Amino acid sequence: MYECKIAENLVKLRTSKGATQEDVAQILSVSNKTISKWENGASTPDLSMLVELSKYYGVTTDTLLGLSEDKKQSTAEEIRSLFEGLDRRESVLKAFEAVKALIPAMYGTVSQYSDDVYDRENVFPSEISHFYRSNISLHEFFEFVASSENVNVAVMMLRNKADFAWMNDPRKQAKIVKIFKFLSSEDSLSVLYYIHSTACSENFTADYVARNTGLKEERVTEILDEFCSVGDCSWVTAHLVEGEVRVYECYGDGILLSLIAIAFERMCGRQSYNYNFNGRCKMIGGK
Repeated sequence: MYECKIAENLVKLRTSKGATQEDVAQILSVSNKTISKWENGASTPDLSMLVELSKYYGVTTDTLLGLSEDKKQSTAEEIRSLFEGLDRRESVLKAFEAVKALIPAMYGTVSQYSDDVYDRENVFPSEISHFYRSNISLHEFFEFVASSENVNVAVMMLRNKADFAWMNDPRKQAKIVKIFKFLSSEDSLSVLYYIHSTACSENFTADYVARNTGLKEERVTEILDEFCSVGDCSWVTAHLVEGEVRVYECYGDGILLSLIAIAFERMCGRQSYNYNFNGRCKMIGGK
């Protein structure tokens, strides 16, 4: 009686997940033919496979068997189930593991997405119904999330094995200070703003950026050369009839934008939170 129901549920769950029979077969280490037989009712998965299928689809085995009409677990329920039975240290590591797995899980199956998957409207909502901010501070774990009309940023940091000893290393201090010196100039922020806008091409000259920022070409050249030493930007020399011209190339630097966005939130953002667990964020020492 349940074979037909199982088959029907397997098809519904797979299609709602946007997966192909081949995708499911690879995850479960079985053949495509086996998945096909399960879905057309020619055979049924054994107990161990029922458990794996329920985990993959995020439903109970009762739901899979048709014994319950429970809906698929919500995202919050799925996340809570990941942390059941874990101690504090295991929970922190699991949280970091979940973030690392997010993008591979979203884009790992190419067949689920069309060629325009990277179109911003397919990734980000055009409107945000409410703004959200949260802050969690623990000795070994820090997380900050801000969603507003100005920035959408999420930061997660864990204590490292080096115990941040590099922060007191003069040679490393000099390198770290270099990037903050670069960002400390209003002119640098103006140039970075234009370079990261969709109005700027991925290949450009200092003259091109100068004409679009109102800064002098000499100053822009100075900023771009410094950007190449601290950010994701490079240049080549183009030999033209009128002489040699330095052509820069930059596809955008997410790390620099993240630093700027975090600085904006600290200095210009709202200092209130929808959720705030403000313990201690002393990640240096005291292991």
